Amino acid sequence: MKRCLKCIMPDAAAGIKLDENGVCQLCKEYKEFIPKGVDELCKEIEGCVSKDAKYNCVVPVSGGRDSAYALYYAKEILGLKPLAVHNDNDFETKIATKNLEKMTKTLNIPLVRVSSKTQVIKKIVAEKFKKNAFFGVGLIVEQTCEACKYGFESASYNTARKEGVKVIIWGDSVDESTVPYHKLFTHKKPTKLQMLLSPGVLNLFKYKYYFKKMKKEYGPNSPDGLKEIHLYDYIKWDRRIIVDTIQSKMGWSAPKESATSWRIDCSLVPLVNYLTEKAYGVSKIEIGFSNMVRGGKMDREDALKQVEQIKKNTNVDELKKFIKQLKIPQTIIDKVL
Repeated sequence: MKRCLKCIMPDAAAGIKLDENGVCQLCKEYKEFIPKGVDELCKEIEGCVSKDAKYNCVVPVSGGRDSAYALYYAKEILGLKPLAVHNDNDFETKIATKNLEKMTKTLNIPLVRVSSKTQVIKKIVAEKFKKNAFFGVGLIVEQTCEACKYGFESASYNTARKEGVKVIIWGDSVDESTVPYHKLFTHKKPTKLQMLLSPGVLNLFKYKYYFKKMKKEYGPNSPDGLKEIHLYDYIKWDRRIIVDTIQSKMGWSAPKESATSWRIDCSLVPLVNYLTEKAYGVSKIEIGFSNMVRGGKMDREDALKQVEQIKKNTNVDELKKFIKQLKIPQTIIDKVL
């Protein structure tokens, strides 16, 4: 297997072509992202935060590294009074739970946990998996995180409104994005008729039922009237600075056995990573690392080493057991994996 000589994208990845110099089209088309700057960030939030309020911003936190640093930056660098909001998506890892408790306690920041009383997110993921299994692994990967996204947005927006807060500070980063790769494809989704005629039609209706329940439990996920700030649109995303800061200042940690500090907050990640490779010939972690290497945010050799270790640690039997816990029929597990 050949890899791009600039990033680490393999030539086995769907849609990837290496030129005569061994460079992929994503590297040739890459344009460096320039953050807007701290001055622009301060202008954006000026007038939206009250110094006299008990809390003047909400920071959604998962227990992962980037949202942890966003929480630290909001309080210690910007001098804000943040309220941390977490959506317990039924797939929270033990280390994420530990990090959430440790970092909010260390910074003396209240943590609001929002969750479903009936584990509705887990049920949505399961029914989506069963429904989409008949239309290809790519669709499973594409839609696995849908319910969690709704949950985090809803929990954050509604908590902000309840507390009279007008600013949400998100910790997502374009430097880690997998979007550039997926833009190479035009996904052909099944039509309504195809879904209705599919063997998974019952799962379609179950999924819709659970999503309706989720909306009722969580409330709307509309940001109307709120200012949304994506922190790393304004400041440089630097993996080493982020990890060093949250470890030394907040007591944050990654599992000892983990090859990377990226996405250690959700137990679905190993499965999504593996299924992405089955669907596209490249794992999600490789796509993300490639983007980081492309932007000079990660050393190529370090990325290759981590990818090799992650693949070495991937246990398909354990993934099958994990899926089985979601009450996925064995026939569908065998079909997908």
